[in-house]
Amino acid sequence: MRSPQAITAGEPMDERVEAFLADVMALEGEEANAIRKAVRIALADYAQIFRAQEVNKRMKEKAAHACHALCRARVVEEMRLRKETTTAEHLKLVLSVIDGPRFP
Repeated sequence: MRSPQAITAGEPMDERVEAFLADVMALEGEEANAIRKAVRIALADYAQIFRAQEVNKRMKEKAAHACHALCRARVVEEMRLRKETTTAEHLKLVLSVIDGPRFP
C-alpha cells in the first residue's frame, strides 16, 4: 500500500482511488445533502474494498485508513487542477465530507 506522499512523487494513482473520484465527480450538480450522503457511502464502500483486498488481517484497518488518506489526497489534487471552476467548488464540498465534522 502506498502512502499519500507517493502521489506527489508522480506514481500512478490506485485504480480504486480513481474510481472513487469518478463516483464523486458524477455527483456534481446534485443537491448538497444528496452529495454529502453519497460521498459518505462511497468512502465507506471503498474503505471496505481496501480492507477486503488486504491479505494481512492485522493491516486491514490501516488499509481502510490508507483509502481515506488516498481519496482525500486525490480530491485535493483534482481541486488544484480545477481551481476557480464550479467543479472545484463541488470538490470542496466532497472534501468537507471526507474530513468529517469539526468539533471545537
